[in-house]
Amino acid sequence: MARSPELARLFQQPDLPTQRHYEICRAYFHEATPADEIAQRFHLHVGSVRAIVRDFARTPDVNAFFAAARPGRKTSPKRDAIHQRACELRRQGATLADIHAALQREGFDISESYLFRVLRRAGLAATRQGRPFRQPGDYANDGSIVPDIADVRALALEDGRQFSTKAAGLFLFLPLVLDLDLPQAVTQAGLPGSEQIPPLQALLALLAPKLLGKRRVSHISDLCCDEGAGLFAGLNVLPKVTYATDYSYKTERVMTERLIAAVIAKTPLGDPPLSFNIDFHAIPFRGAEADLENHWVPMRNRALPSVMAFVAQATGRRVLCYATANFLRDEAESMVPKFADYWKEQTGHYPARLLFDSRATTYASLSQLTERRVGFITIRRRGSGMLARVRRLPAESWRHCQITQAQGKRRQVRYVEEWVKLDNYEGAVRQLIVTGLGHESPTFFLTNDYPQVQTAREVIQTYASRNHVENHLGEQITFFHLDCLCSDVRLNVDFDLTLTVLADLLYRRLAERLKGFVRTGPARLFRKFVDTSGVIEITANEVIVHLSKRAHNPLLKEAGLTKPTGPVPWLGGRPVRLVCP
Repeated sequence: MARSPELARLFQQPDLPTQRHYEICRAYFHEATPADEIAQRFHLHVGSVRAIVRDFARTPDVNAFFAAARPGRKTSPKRDAIHQRACELRRQGATLADIHAALQREGFDISESYLFRVLRRAGLAATRQGRPFRQPGDYANDGSIVPDIADVRALALEDGRQFSTKAAGLFLFLPLVLDLDLPQAVTQAGLPGSEQIPPLQALLALLAPKLLGKRRVSHISDLCCDEGAGLFAGLNVLPKVTYATDYSYKTERVMTERLIAAVIAKTPLGDPPLSFNIDFHAIPFRGAEADLENHWVPMRNRALPSVMAFVAQATGRRVLCYATANFLRDEAESMVPKFADYWKEQTGHYPARLLFDSRATTYASLSQLTERRVGFITIRRRGSGMLARVRRLPAESWRHCQITQAQGKRRQVRYVEEWVKLDNYEGAVRQLIVTGLGHESPTFFLTNDYPQVQTAREVIQTYASRNHVENHLGEQITFFHLDCLCSDVRLNVDFDLTLTVLADLLYRRLAERLKGFVRTGPARLFRKFVDTSGVIEITANEVIVHLSKRAHNPLLKEAGLTKPTGPVPWLGGRPVRLVCP
């Protein structure tokens, strides 16, 4: 029969693994071909060739190359032994967990899932048992200790108790919380609660991580084993992450509005009517498939899925008096008049003056403010036609004045004062065209001269104070982590924003009591005063918090923060006293 190259290639480059192993072993042992040449011939790594010849040398059985595999289920002594032993134990009445433990002791390392499938195929399926419930004090899978269940009824206030805490600085806010009468504010707001965690304790438990600058809701777990943090909230320990998430969905916008209104009513803001800085801030969402609108995020220089927050800050005191995130883009332009109506409803009078930028509202809304006799100072969006008209103004129409900017810097500016008509605005409005503010193009200021007429210099100087709210928002973004949005539900974000307003108010009150720290931001106050460990001692008449030694502790004594507080309702009516070494 004639030889053909195709038949020769069946032996030179075999496809079957057993034939390939045979040719490799024959070439290596019979023909004494080096392993490198064999590897090149069969397109294998030289290490694979050495492994094949080593295995054959260990059990030299040529018949293994020519054994035909029979179809059907292959035998496995280990698998058959497991099957036989598992069925035997099951017929004796053993549970799945008992069978698994017995096989583990006999050296069979298998999972409960595999064992369940073995018994099910044999018709002896056992009911799956849930994982054992870990008790407080046990170790979780990640090695952490399982904390106790938060329960106000488990709060131990026995005389003589003493324990250490990493959150002793939280008790610096306790006299401030009492000054704001937070228990009464929670009652007026109608916040939800339960017998296990009442409304006041729930709010304090969620406020504590904000005061400590925790970045995300999941970081509450760092405090779940700290009895001191739990005592601040009137609980044995703080609740876990799931409670914080679930609680935010139980609240309603009307509840948070009543809460903020009751707290602000206890805050000295000055003689009414008050002026406010208004601003919007986009809180970006970093998750996937968010059902959110796109808003411009300056830090990313593009539009991203985000939740828009509206905030109002009282001028002079730098106190956030109102905040909401429960509105859509189409509702944003009406937020400024709505805030004016809200303040009238809460206090009985409209704000004196509102300061905001050109994106905050429309000319029609400006007209509504004028009808309510609410003053405003805002910036007008400038178009090419407006800029061209400014360039044609005669030189003698410009006037000069000097303004003072941040850190006492003085700047000479030029301005033109005029009255203009706006679309959808009833009547004329005063306009100031100002150059020399550090921008290439002139700035167009609009004001309705309420509650009293101001000079051009006063208008420019007053609007410059609006930078405080932008700087203030920057502090909150950094310390309170407003940009760490972990939900695409606006009500959830709105409640988190409310907690931020409360935490910021407490830090403002603390700064006002500390000499030399009136204008200090939350991050610095936390680092120098609040981030303090200590030891808590409970007696029959009071709760004593022994703060660790810190360089700035004398300022706490000077501010009177070490004096005993009044009776704390959620601590059994005991006062709290701070002791500095």
